[in-house]
Amino acid sequence: MHHLDRSKAPRGQVILLALGACVLGGGGIGFLAGQSLIRIEPPAPPPAAASTLSIPATPSTDEINALAARLGEMQAELLRLNALGARLVQMSGLDAEEFDFDRPPPQGGPAEGPVRDYTIKELISELGSVASLIDDRQRKLGVIEGVVMEQGLKAQALPTNWPVASGYITSKFGYRIHPTRKVRLFHSGVDFASPRGTPIAAAADGVVEFSGRRNGYGLVVDVRHMDGLVTRYAHNNKNLVEVGQMVRRGQKIATVGSSGVATGPHVHFEVIKDGKAVDPMVYLGKTPKRTLADAGADQSGG
Repeated sequence: MHHLDRSKAPRGQVILLALGACVLGGGGIGFLAGQSLIRIEPPAPPPAAASTLSIPATPSTDEINALAARLGEMQAELLRLNALGARLVQMSGLDAEEFDFDRPPPQGGPAEGPVRDYTIKELISELGSVASLIDDRQRKLGVIEGVVMEQGLKAQALPTNWPVASGYITSKFGYRIHPTRKVRLFHSGVDFASPRGTPIAAAADGVVEFSGRRNGYGLVVDVRHMDGLVTRYAHNNKNLVEVGQMVRRGQKIATVGSSGVATGPHVHFEVIKDGKAVDPMVYLGKTPKRTLADAGADQSGG
């Protein structure tokens, strides 16, 4: 887990989580989920606890009302922290029982014509309780911030972004009849047919590990990600990145071509986990509306 340096990263930072996009800035906590931005202003410093309040031995009605107003402000702040915390717990998939933001704050305050001694004791007790709950909520939010940050960074490094914005799957992962050799061979990736010159995008954040030619693959770009993952983009028309270059999810790294052994323009996309090819669809998740391989139209492959 990434530990935040509180001297440099106050809770007023912005967390933007957009398909895993996670960046820091000033001014609040926000989440970009789909197309809607959920933004909640950062928690204000907690009001003074009851133990630090200066309370006269025989307070006046105005002083009692001032204490009641302070209690109302603290209760409102606690409700806001509860709402924020509950939403973050839900979005981050944390254990709702471990991070309990549902316990309601204590309610109370002087009514008109209060009994002075009883009201002061009640206010002091409730001020202390609410201050303690605010502190508890802020500590939990600090932990959740770190978890959400880590999740955002990991999400950005998972190869879930499609290598081309449009096209067709012409050959899936697994055994197939090779389009040029006409024999049954194992296909270590997924082929996406798309017009020559179509941008090829990085599937996730990472560092370019290889950019050049490989036998059979033609022009290839390999990008290394977290957790032993590498993505490969082959048969390119042109490579646009160099070895050692950092790339971001969705960044244009090459263009579609038919270099190497290929029957037409397409991108051969692989996901390699700890040195072994795995099915890219496990990460990409969704199937396009049309799959030429399903229709028996294996037109572009390699």
